[in-house]
Amino acid sequence: MTSQEGVFFVPAMSTDKRVRVFRRTLDTMEDFSGMEVDAYVIITERYMVVLDTMLCPEDAAALMQVVQNELASRTLLVVNSHVDWDHFWGNSYFTLEHAAPIIAHEHSLIRLQSDEASKELANYQQRYPLFRSVVLVPPTITFTHGLTIHGGDLTIELIPAPGHHLDHSAAWIPQLRLLLAFDAVERPLPIIENATAVPLMFATLERLIALQPERVLCSHGKTTSPEQVRENLVYLREIERRCRALLSTRHPTDAEIEQGAPLIDYPFEDVVPAATEDVDRKFYAWAHDNNVRCLMRWLIS
Repeated sequence: MTSQEGVFFVPAMSTDKRVRVFRRTLDTMEDFSGMEVDAYVIITERYMVVLDTMLCPEDAAALMQVVQNELASRTLLVVNSHVDWDHFWGNSYFTLEHAAPIIAHEHSLIRLQSDEASKELANYQQRYPLFRSVVLVPPTITFTHGLTIHGGDLTIELIPAPGHHLDHSAAWIPQLRLLLAFDAVERPLPIIENATAVPLMFATLERLIALQPERVLCSHGKTTSPEQVRENLVYLREIERRCRALLSTRHPTDAEIEQGAPLIDYPFEDVVPAATEDVDRKFYAWAHDNNVRCLMRWLIS
């Protein structure tokens, strides 16, 4: 594994030289210590496609420095899987002299126009020097039902994959049976946006399983296993089963729902055993409680 300005090239994550995996770690940031996020560069005959731009324009610059020699005979394209801060705050690198089309789901524009997006950036810039140069750069090309990039030797199909967020997309490369799931699939467990997103997440995971991928790359979790998609779905269905069992006897109060996992007697340790390595247990325990709350509220609504 080679390093470049805090961004690491991870060749072991791919079995094809046209697929480049890059990882950004956050070990120096107290609130995010241990967090990692992956991005990808797919090199086709016609295009170089950057899928996610990491945390800041400096990250994107470091990534591009590694693959610069491959760009000469290709057109550069950029894809945002969704507009969570750790996936697209490097977009501004791809403006001015490095300008490239930035492709994302149409709903990404709605998210970026919200006061929440601007306030989040201002908050992070006040707390962390890393984000001082970040500017919110929206996509320049959007889609709603999907978009296909015909690269010659490889095809990249951008598939709406809501659940984690409404604007979330996955990327499918049929020639390699490779799924770039981003945050639709996660190790050890996925994160649902809200109660409304529950059926969307179920549908997304079922659709991704139906693709029958041979390898699956996620933005978080260091996994390549296609079984991770099924494991995420089984996990969420177990929450649903336990919620339905409780609802068959009584309806919990809002205060009880806020408890999360204890409400349905499904402790985090049963989902992610204590011996599991490389897991941010504090964050994913929160995520587990969040998923329980979302499932219960969806069933009650």
